[in-house]
Amino acid sequence: MNHTTGMVLPTQLGATLECRVVAGRRGVLGHERRPRRPERIAQKMPESRRSSRLRATDWVDAALVLLTAEDGGEHGVTISRLCRTLGVTKGSFYWHFRDLDALWEAMAVRWQKENRRRITDVDELSEMPPDGRLIALSTMLIGKDHLTVERAIRSRARSNANIADTVRNIDTEIFQAVEAILGEFAMGPGQARLLSGVLVYAGIGYIHGHEGLPTISPDDIQRAIPGLLSLTVAQPFADPEPPASDSP
Repeated sequence: MNHTTGMVLPTQLGATLECRVVAGRRGVLGHERRPRRPERIAQKMPESRRSSRLRATDWVDAALVLLTAEDGGEHGVTISRLCRTLGVTKGSFYWHFRDLDALWEAMAVRWQKENRRRITDVDELSEMPPDGRLIALSTMLIGKDHLTVERAIRSRARSNANIADTVRNIDTEIFQAVEAILGEFAMGPGQARLLSGVLVYAGIGYIHGHEGLPTISPDDIQRAIPGLLSLTVAQPFADPEPPASDSP
């Protein structure tokens, strides 16, 4: 333990994460809770009654599975393909959604809920030091499926205002979670806010550019974040003055 910063060394942290997260938590380090497979959804009901039994959440489940499939991706999520996968007609789809954009809006909302669940999972690791929780939060954001869904939803947000609002909410909630963890270190609020912004912006950049950049592994994060925090705590700076009010 580094008694100056309160951070555990990488070897100690690795053991802590392995014992407290990988073995005992619900997918905080990238072993994500997968949506139900669409073929299983379809097999549970007689063909003549599938349309009436499917729920909007079943369509979202199926869309996320198609999105992360090897032959899927953003353009692999189509109404025709979803109907073939679920064994129903297009009428069943339009019973729940006005169009494909409405389905993507529901997918974005589901993704926001999933991110909230992950943040809660990390927050519940109260016995883990703050750098360990920050590493856990960062590591879960680099899983292959996570990157696929994030990039697709952000792509749809460019042309859909409702999805764009959801993405902004997701980013705000992630930022607040990172800022809360950094607030436990020996740094001022302004310093914690600045470093939170750097980390969140770096994560968003990796979502969009990871295919052309060196792959980041959980081990890379485990080595990098303690060093970054140590440097920041060792070289504190005065918090900037709050912006002047425009009111008289």
